[in-house]
Amino acid sequence: MKPGKTVKILIINNAEPGISEFSKPLERIVSETDINFHFETIEYPDCQTIRFKSADGILLTGSPQGNDIVEHHLPYFTWLKTNEIPVLGICAGHHITGYIFGAKLYRSKEPESGDYEVETVMDDPIFSGMPQKFKVKQMHNDSISLPSDFKLLATSKTCKNQIMKHWEKPIYTCQFHPEFYNHDLVRNFLRIVERKSMQTD
Repeated sequence: MKPGKTVKILIINNAEPGISEFSKPLERIVSETDINFHFETIEYPDCQTIRFKSADGILLTGSPQGNDIVEHHLPYFTWLKTNEIPVLGICAGHHITGYIFGAKLYRSKEPESGDYEVETVMDDPIFSGMPQKFKVKQMHNDSISLPSDFKLLATSKTCKNQIMKHWEKPIYTCQFHPEFYNHDLVRNFLRIVERKSMQTD
């Protein structure tokens, strides 16, 4: 990456248009992380037409709790299967990504609402500077199994698949909402995006 080059982050809002409670915190984290990061936020129905090649990294936000988000949103995210751009999927983004890669979707089997402790089970740059156990904000009824293409990075006593990463692609997803308590996790992902951008420039 050339000095001064802007790293472009695309934030995809998985809430319905007009609801920004999950996208706005991510916008603040990106804007405060580094002057060389620039973000654009789009609504999930625009996923099929957006030119992803213009983005260096993608953040998939959460969505208010509901029972049909995955099924409803799925047609807009088929591109994830062939995507090579770094992705961090959060809550609904975690479920959608996992389901596309073959995960089982669980309904009210591992629900969590409030503050919970998550523990890392594998080292990864996404955890740089973070403790092995940390508090997270949970707001979900749905959860997913671990797809065969992914490795488990963190878990909890209530819900097994808390953070996963694709074995080959730079795709991360997490069950909880790091935009509330765990800004370092988001910042670490942005650094991963930045490093990949430098490698491919």
